[in-house]
Amino acid sequence: MEKLKNMEDELGFKLFLINMKGYLNKTRAIIKEKDVTIPVLLDCKSYSRGVLHVNYTPTTFIVDKDGIIRSRLVGNCENFKEIVEEVIERI
Repeated sequence: MEKLKNMEDELGFKLFLINMKGYLNKTRAIIKEKDVTIPVLLDCKSYSRGVLHVNYTPTTFIVDKDGIIRSRLVGNCENFKEIVEEVIERI
C-alpha cells in the first residue's frame, strides 16, 4: 500500500484505507506496528458494506474530483498500477 501511496502525486489521486470493523484501539496499534502513513477511515456503522457493497478485501474505489466513483477493483492483481493509471487517464 505504501508503494501505491507514493504514486499519488505522479498519478494525481488521493489514497485512503477503510477499516471495515471500526475498532479504534486495534486499528491504532496496527497503524503504529506497520508504520502506515496512509489515512485510515473507521467504518463503525458498516457504511462500506451496506452502501458501497464491499464484501471482499481489498476493494479499491477510484473516485473523481467530484466524488463520483469511476472504478471499483476487487482483489489483488499484478498490473494494479497500470489499471489505476488507465482509469485515471480516462477521468
